[in-house]
Amino acid sequence: MTSATPLDQPAALRRNSNFWLWWLGNAQSTLGSALASIALALTVLHLSGSAGALGVNLALSLLPGLASPLLGTLVDRWPLKWPLLAGNLLRGGFQLAAGALLLRGTLKVEDLHLLALLGGLVSAFYAPASMSVLPGLVRPEDRPRAAALMQGASQSMQLLGMVGGGLLVARLGGASALILDGASFVIMAALLLRVRFAPRGEAKPAAFWSEFRAGLRYVRASVPLTLLPALAFFINASLAPMEMLIPSRMQALGAGAGGYGLFFGLLTGGSVLGSLLAATLGQRFRPRALSVAGLAGIGALLLLLSLTRTPLQLYAVAGLLGVMMAVNNNAISLLFMELVDRAYLGRVGSLLNMLGTIGMPLTLLLLAPLADHLPIWAVFAASGSLTLGAAALWHWALYQGRAGSVQKASVPGESSSPTR
Repeated sequence: MTSATPLDQPAALRRNSNFWLWWLGNAQSTLGSALASIALALTVLHLSGSAGALGVNLALSLLPGLASPLLGTLVDRWPLKWPLLAGNLLRGGFQLAAGALLLRGTLKVEDLHLLALLGGLVSAFYAPASMSVLPGLVRPEDRPRAAALMQGASQSMQLLGMVGGGLLVARLGGASALILDGASFVIMAALLLRVRFAPRGEAKPAAFWSEFRAGLRYVRASVPLTLLPALAFFINASLAPMEMLIPSRMQALGAGAGGYGLFFGLLTGGSVLGSLLAATLGQRFRPRALSVAGLAGIGALLLLLSLTRTPLQLYAVAGLLGVMMAVNNNAISLLFMELVDRAYLGRVGSLLNMLGTIGMPLTLLLLAPLADHLPIWAVFAASGSLTLGAAALWHWALYQGRAGSVQKASVPGESSSPTR
């Protein structure tokens, strides 16, 4: 790995040490978080004896995400390194504290609820900051492969964490996983110190609320950007029924917990494969066409899921669905980088983060009272049909009147959108 190069002219991807430090830090941090998620769930259940307490903990971690658009405005005003460093050090401190209290036997459910709320608040500003990194870290021609490598590493570490997390907790206890997660955040912060981020512009920021409103105007000025946050919400919402209904479906088919785990393992494995395919394509990866194809593929596979009658059929759909999800995620990530001026990455990214985060839990809450009264096939058929409709709408948004050209949204008041 060569020494870091100035970000006004990033090195080619293979020699871009800034990217590889960012990639390595995110990969090991994702593994730590995957391990900790299993430990956290088991610890909450052990301390409370209530599945409801686990739901409260999850809700508290997601609630601060509603403030993400406000925090995204701050991200666009600050040098990127500082919110990223602060976010990792704070989250590392939270997890190390939880692990230490658990080792001492003094950890309470209320402590975990408080840490979930604080961690959610940190994530609300960390997410838009992290989404703003890659466009300035690699050359435009390297973005497809870089985005796919980031996605593939994240999905691989999540799969490894799902497999290894239960074994780690069973052998060493939940405290070990929480402490490892805390250490992974500290390691990430140390790696960030060596990353050179693209500098911000020299212009003095306007008043906070003026910049917040400017971000909303910027999104509304472009049809694809207006629909992009809604699309993030819809994709997560359309996949929510799987989280709720696949366990009972596996029980009814006699596959039980093992079948449930295998289904989601194949889903994640398919996502890894899809990201590897995207990385292999590199510059041949066409985000506009593949975002539509990926979304349509998700819809078609959800429809197919409604027709499955055996565990083997469910497993086949899971693997293919993972591939389509990865293709769609990589395409949306690239479109985000192509369509959004760097001066607005934090604000637009925060809208994507907020709506994408709340899509699944909100759908689960709405579906919960009806889940026991609706046929499973009808739920998946409706979800697939709506997703196909969303794919058609997204196709129109990308192609409407532009002769096949998707262009970066202009900065309000400027004839073009120079990058900060």
